[in-house]
Amino acid sequence: MRRSLIGLPLAAACVVAVLLAGCGGSAGTPAVAGSSAPGPGSSRAAAGPWRAADSGTRQPLYAVACLSALRCEAVGAAGTIRTTADGGVTWHAQANPLQGSAKILYRIACVAPSSCYVIARPDTILVTHDGGVTWGSHVLPLPGVGANLTSGACPPGPPSGPSVQPCRLGLLDIACVSASICYAAATAPAGYMAGPIPVPGQAGPPNAIWMTGDGGASWTRQPIPPGVGCVEGDCGSLLFHYPLEWVSCLGSGLCRAGGAEFLGGNSGIIYAVIASARPGAPWTMLTCTQPPAPCTNALATEKPAPAGAAFSPDAGVCPTSARCYGVASLSGNDVNWSADGGKYWLGGPSGASSIRNAIACPAARTCYTAGDRGTITRTVNGTAWVADGRPTTRDLYGITCVDAVTCYAVGDGGTIVARR
Repeated sequence: MRRSLIGLPLAAACVVAVLLAGCGGSAGTPAVAGSSAPGPGSSRAAAGPWRAADSGTRQPLYAVACLSALRCEAVGAAGTIRTTADGGVTWHAQANPLQGSAKILYRIACVAPSSCYVIARPDTILVTHDGGVTWGSHVLPLPGVGANLTSGACPPGPPSGPSVQPCRLGLLDIACVSASICYAAATAPAGYMAGPIPVPGQAGPPNAIWMTGDGGASWTRQPIPPGVGCVEGDCGSLLFHYPLEWVSCLGSGLCRAGGAEFLGGNSGIIYAVIASARPGAPWTMLTCTQPPAPCTNALATEKPAPAGAAFSPDAGVCPTSARCYGVASLSGNDVNWSADGGKYWLGGPSGASSIRNAIACPAARTCYTAGDRGTITRTVNGTAWVADGRPTTRDLYGITCVDAVTCYAVGDGGTIVARR
């Protein structure tokens, strides 16, 4: 059984080597999406409990969220929003201010009965409180991000060439405590700089958490920790900027956010998970809070020894105050989880041989992952993952679950699949 890189320096080195050199193994090599396309979003494989639907678009869809088991919204490239009111049987175009534009609608968070928030890359948030009948928009100041989100050269940049997904700059994720209180996470180029802080000439702040408390009418930048230590590298006792690539919130007001970056060569890896106990409360660093670093030195002194190590996924979700889950390019096709709210993480096989792009957890120990080649995996105990179906051969980029059995996933070429 292949373990994840967390807490295993040699394993981490191997994973990074695969990412940089393409030295073999499906866990470190980007999969190729299926090319068979009889209709929009209709490329099928071994579906299992999942069924593919005709989305009515060929635009890539990056995220999906639901107001109920029957009413969901999927978002994607060219300002695309597709909506269903019958549990995914039929999908229709939904008008919005960015429809047909070059904007990538990248993430969506919905709160019943009728509120949804959509990230439009790189700097815009769309908001509706009437189920999509009308949308408002708000542009956030994100200096240094730029608009070219599909360039292979933009940070952090794919290690082996152009990526089929937008690079991780600008607004990257959004999560809500209630219909009126939401948080958006953003990263600028400085969040991926390999040098310690401060570095002269950085293009603006490295990252940001924005909060609205009035249903999206206004957004306020939140104070967050300025830096984090590193792991498994020659980075001494320095602090580094860090990206923020995901955010997850509970109805109680507790939110977690995080990101990771490989510094290059022998410089190490930075992981950051931050938390806020309630709306407006300070954000605190859960990992590597102070030098000296590397963090592994601090871990060695803790008694009793912690279960796991410092880590942050590329895409994460925390369904309870204690349990968090995530998927990350640095851990290949593994899934990682935390049992202490995000401070320390463990990892193991995801039940799939292809890269995992997204994760959803409708309960503390019930989660689904979606990824390349249309493979979906599932756990019912929080640690052991099995294949749950392959309803398409296309890459899947987003997934959401209304309950333990009702889920939707979206992906390349307008793909939408549903599990009921």
